[in-house]
Amino acid sequence: MSRSFSVLHGGLPVSVTGAGQGDPALVLLSGLGDPASWWWTFPLPEEALPHWRGVPGSPQPGIAPDLSAWTRVVSYDRAGVAASPAPAHDRTWADLYGELDAVIQALRSPLPPVLVGHSLGGMLASTYARRRPGRVGGLALLDPTPPPLSAPPPVPLLEPLALTPFGPDELAPGSFGSLPLVLLAPARPPTPAEAPGRTQEQLSARFRARRARHLEWLAASTRSRAVWVEHPDHYVHLEEPGAVVDAVRQLWQEVAGRQR
Repeated sequence: MSRSFSVLHGGLPVSVTGAGQGDPALVLLSGLGDPASWWWTFPLPEEALPHWRGVPGSPQPGIAPDLSAWTRVVSYDRAGVAASPAPAHDRTWADLYGELDAVIQALRSPLPPVLVGHSLGGMLASTYARRRPGRVGGLALLDPTPPPLSAPPPVPLLEPLALTPFGPDELAPGSFGSLPLVLLAPARPPTPAEAPGRTQEQLSARFRARRARHLEWLAASTRSRAVWVEHPDHYVHLEEPGAVVDAVRQLWQEVAGRQR
């Protein structure tokens, strides 16, 4: 059964949800503006739209309860998302790293955790691992958003971030050395019927560009592997939960074996 608590960062409480026992722990990092609750319960359509389709009917468990069957799992709302209050200013990469530092320190574990990041959470997990070598035991990247974010978007962000321009640590290709890493992403581009508003040419071009950056991520570790899932949607952990749970379990077993 999950429990909620908070940690302080920058004088504000960060809402954390956790369950399970054991180490290394899994720390789940959500995409831009997505609440941490989506790891624990599939969102209903009225909660998920327009970013995802949602699952109608009674609430169904997400992947976090399955992950917590064999180790400790925590997720958290970044400042300005869901249960974590917004700061008075847009936040930088340094703020995001400090917030993740606070969550990891609250684990009070002698073993570095495995970071599981979706979308922007995947980028955060990977850049954190480069900036904090030794503090991360492994990386599971779920269709991670590749840098650079070249310019602020023309509409307000879903959370108060000021992440551009990137600093050199965020842009550098960098190597993860032998850090265990698994990357899950769609095996094919969506069709216009699956992603209305764009032509197949546009969707295919975006897919090719994203795949190229994902391959760069994989090449940065000598212990990396890819899992290409059939469903083309960006929300890999919601569309292909079984594949994600299996991949994270295998990664966790590898990391736990190295840490013993």
